[in-house]
Amino acid sequence: MIAASTVFAGAPVSAAPAAPRSADQLLTKYRGLSIDAEKTAEAMKAAQVEYAKQRGIVRTERAKAKEAAAKVDSMKERMAVAQKRVDAIARAGFRGARVNRLYAMLVSDSPQNLLDTMSGLEVMSRQSAADLRAVVKVASEAKAAEADAKQTADAATKAIADSEKTRGQLQAKQADLQLKAVQIRAIYQSMTGKQLAALRGPKYTFDAKAVPKGTSPELVAVQAAISRIGDPYVWGATGPNTFDCSGLMLWAYKEAGRTIPRTSEAQLGGGKPVDRDDLKPGDLIIYYPDAHHVGMYVGDGYVIHASTFGVPVAVVPIDKAGPYNSARRY
Repeated sequence: MIAASTVFAGAPVSAAPAAPRSADQLLTKYRGLSIDAEKTAEAMKAAQVEYAKQRGIVRTERAKAKEAAAKVDSMKERMAVAQKRVDAIARAGFRGARVNRLYAMLVSDSPQNLLDTMSGLEVMSRQSAADLRAVVKVASEAKAAEADAKQTADAATKAIADSEKTRGQLQAKQADLQLKAVQIRAIYQSMTGKQLAALRGPKYTFDAKAVPKGTSPELVAVQAAISRIGDPYVWGATGPNTFDCSGLMLWAYKEAGRTIPRTSEAQLGGGKPVDRDDLKPGDLIIYYPDAHHVGMYVGDGYVIHASTFGVPVAVVPIDKAGPYNSARRY
């Protein structure tokens, strides 16, 4: 989680940009830094989710590989027992024992003795051959399973290595985000009352009573979200008193007993697509082509969102929250 008031140890606070020349330039710089910071924060959260997923895959596949190896060892023991039986028959043959039908015919002193000897040899031969075939088959299957599990574990290990690399890269971005946070705070603190008013935009009248009453997860989520109006924006925050854009969506639906993806990009990838003309309270609206921002439709053409540092959670008209991308229903 990334608080706007924190900075990595050793980060040069003096890295703040030179003051823009005009009020308009100041706001433009502020908004640009805020968008960059939000993008980086969303990317960092996505990497953390993927990292945890890959770690789980590695643990599962390594356990499978260990189980397969144990199965192979067990099959080898059974093969050894079967091999001893086959070897015993072979050794007996070399010593002149009755191990084939021709010898049994030559030494048998009666038809019944011949039949008994041949029957015994046949049973022993079939059993030994069957044992050997079965063990070889199971061992082959176990080895194949071991190879598959090892291959999967190797792939998962590579994936975790890749994830670690990505995580390292994003940690560097996180450090960059912290510097942006310092810059954003510096600009914010230098703003005049007029500039702050321009940043926050006009206040829109929205009657919370207009939201339909009900116990469906969607309506409960809307009620939860609008209860946080006025709470501050903090990068990476998921409530209960501070939020970023996707964190507010996550928290609201969690209050309704429903789990949704963590990031705005993942929220775009989940749920059911909804046409803009068919929006209902509780639908998530994704903004910008790269889906780095999200809000929740509350009805009557309005959306609630956590927009940026310095601007509290608010209800605004749909198109005031950013360039409309698409909507999802959960």
